[in-house]
Amino acid sequence: MAEDVWTIRRMLTWCEGFLGRHGDEHPRQSAQWLLCDVTGLDRMHLYLDMDRPLDADDLDRMRDLVKRRAAGEPLQYLTGEMAFRHLILRCGKDVLIPRPETEMLVEYALEALDAGRGTRSRVLEVGTGTGCIALSLAHERPGVRVVATDLSPAALELAERNRAAYRVRRVQLLQCDLANGVDERLWGSFDLLISNPPYIPTRVLDEEVPSEVRDHEPRLALDGGADGLDVFRRLLADAPQLLAPGGTLAVELYEGHLDQAAELVRAQGGWAQVEVLPDLTGRPRVLRARRDGVLPEPEPWPGTVLACDQAHPSEEVLDRAAAVLEGRGTLVMPTDSVYGIGALACPRNEGHERIFAIKRRDRTQTLPWLVADVEDLDRYGRAVPVWARRLAAAHWPGALTLVVWAGEAVPPEYQAANGTIALRVPDSELVRALARRVGALAVTSANLHGEPSPASAAELAWEVVDGADLTLDAGPAPVGVASTIVDCTGDEPRVLRQGAIQL
Repeated sequence: MAEDVWTIRRMLTWCEGFLGRHGDEHPRQSAQWLLCDVTGLDRMHLYLDMDRPLDADDLDRMRDLVKRRAAGEPLQYLTGEMAFRHLILRCGKDVLIPRPETEMLVEYALEALDAGRGTRSRVLEVGTGTGCIALSLAHERPGVRVVATDLSPAALELAERNRAAYRVRRVQLLQCDLANGVDERLWGSFDLLISNPPYIPTRVLDEEVPSEVRDHEPRLALDGGADGLDVFRRLLADAPQLLAPGGTLAVELYEGHLDQAAELVRAQGGWAQVEVLPDLTGRPRVLRARRDGVLPEPEPWPGTVLACDQAHPSEEVLDRAAAVLEGRGTLVMPTDSVYGIGALACPRNEGHERIFAIKRRDRTQTLPWLVADVEDLDRYGRAVPVWARRLAAAHWPGALTLVVWAGEAVPPEYQAANGTIALRVPDSELVRALARRVGALAVTSANLHGEPSPASAAELAWEVVDGADLTLDAGPAPVGVASTIVDCTGDEPRVLRQGAIQL
């Protein structure tokens, strides 16, 4: 009976031998990947649990996967996922499997971004596939905005799944040929144009590329024409119109034709620097070129500034703003006092974290909450004095912030070190309607740290507008002065900051 029991150890040994006899160049690694996928274990726990028996379902799945692997199907298609830099991404048929060479393309691109506007950069990726390049750039440099295109609906569907898994809001996916579908208002504004286009010469693809790649991965993503530069030439033709002055072109290409590609760039003119850079093996792999000129300050990203009326907000404005907040984004909004930048006051909200990065503010500080109604004082506070309720009744809605002991409904990450929370009902139907729709908003003034609080959208720093997911512009704030702050945790009120309301 014992011989009929298939343990992880026995399956690993058998798979390694079987796959090796069928031409797998790395049979033990393949066996490990497949067993990890079937059992749900990582490699370390796989080896710690070698005597674990496989059940009937595990055995059925292993038989199917091993048979397909022996026939040459790529491991990434079998397991449905792959590691790329700091991400684990879904991968599927009809979409190119990213290679380590592409990780170096990202590395060279990050160098270019860091030498320019850094996290304020704008990027266009052509041929996104799984989304590995676009998502890595946005993940490793929060604040960077990326437009990523692909002609393949299957690729875009997969890229969207990967984008959703990491909740990367600043990557826009478009189905189009190269950059043909990119908003014309963005042409000429990109800091970086990046691509891993089809670049294998047709003869090399047909005669030299392993069948595992040639017979399983999409030819559309591999075949670069006679010299591997067909798509590159089209990209190069559009690059001067897509890039801002001082912008960078970064493209992964066939190792034997990088010098030819570099000559095409130099012959076009208008490029301050052209480089051929190596991959991890030292072979030529990436062309990086920088346009003449200096990167300018760009206009706000199209669609991120929306005009509104504080007193009578439209349903369109409320829908757009609520979608940003519920999607864990950041929103710049007018209030009765000054303009604020905020996020939904919910646990582990990355939008809340991003506020501090945008403002360049110390994360140890806490943000006040904007709430909808006077009753929210007791909803979010505890042991609220009677006189504090009277202050709220007299001045809410209005520019008065009350500091009270935080109740159970306030997550610890939003409480001050002494267990308090600052609450305010602004005299803004816009903000109150949003708070009723999505919940309390953690909001602070929409200024850079150390700068004056903006009383109108025209006074907002570019970094704040570009850093937020959406800015609502209602013109000048009615009061134009920060709120008065009162400590309500003692026996009597104590004014912490004198502001719009005189007490």
